[in-house]
Amino acid sequence: MAETQGVQSLDRAFEILEHLCAVPEGMAIRDLVAQTKLNKSTIHRMLQAMLQRGYVRQEPITGRYYMTTKLCTLSSMIVDGLDLVRVARLPMEQLSQQLQETVHLVIREDTDIVYVHKVEAVSHSVRMASQIGMHRPLYCTASGKAILSYMTEEQVDSIWQRSNVQAYTAATIVSLPELQQDLEQCRKRRYALDLEENEPGVRCMATAIQDHTGKVCGALSVSIPQQHPLFHDMEQLTQPLLQAGSIIAGMMGYSRPV
Repeated sequence: MAETQGVQSLDRAFEILEHLCAVPEGMAIRDLVAQTKLNKSTIHRMLQAMLQRGYVRQEPITGRYYMTTKLCTLSSMIVDGLDLVRVARLPMEQLSQQLQETVHLVIREDTDIVYVHKVEAVSHSVRMASQIGMHRPLYCTASGKAILSYMTEEQVDSIWQRSNVQAYTAATIVSLPELQQDLEQCRKRRYALDLEENEPGVRCMATAIQDHTGKVCGALSVSIPQQHPLFHDMEQLTQPLLQAGSIIAGMMGYSRPV
């Protein structure tokens, strides 16, 4: 019984945190009561515990509760602990400087990719909409397709069936046979393309990264906005991208079979 109550309390605490995260301007207890349907005393007790541990703060005048950045600190500790992120930082910076474009590093999480590191291009004012921790589907991103290209048809089919397949743009692939055909091309050339399939006006090229076991542990991509010449000449990205990917894979212990 005590274990059930503990799990229930955790669930309620996470629900409160999620609501507070979604409202940057803060929330009063009455707002949280309306949103969560929990009673006022329960919410007040949990907020006091969160205050003591530094996860929330309370505005003295209005009494509204706000999230602090402590969760960001915890998530940064997790990301920093990933060997892939640690070893990829310098090669990514060098690739971004060489191409003068934005470079992303992602890992797979079930049917999605998750952005775990990003080096923004500094030579122009165009900024990518991507953010660290953001999820996007595997099937409509260059990084996702680079990862999928190392899977069997059965594995790709399983992911496709579990994905919420939809057209994010007019170019999004929404047919499994078409995706399988695209992945076959990815396997032959060792990189994947996203030709405005995920976001209008943005094209990407990506290559998968393997670790010491030969398993794909992530993907490296370069994003090109339509305002730049490389948008229509992406072949110039191929060698620098593949070289950077190989460097990162080597640092992860991967040795390409002869």
